[in-house]
Amino acid sequence: MEELIKRMSEKLGISEEIARKAVIMTADYLKYKLPDTFDRQVDVILGLPEATEQEVKELGLFQIP
Repeated sequence: MEELIKRMSEKLGISEEIARKAVIMTADYLKYKLPDTFDRQVDVILGLPEATEQEVKELGLFQIP
């Protein structure tokens, strides 16, 4: 996840904090749109296991109906 955050921050000219939130939100959206069987792959590809529990709570994720 850190590599993606760095690249987003550099290419888009945003802070790493904002880029990190964008990665976490993107993962959440992909999990919502894809079948449940892809959840783990999304985590691995985006490095989501590196997201802290606090970040997930702050963004209100994993509660999309």
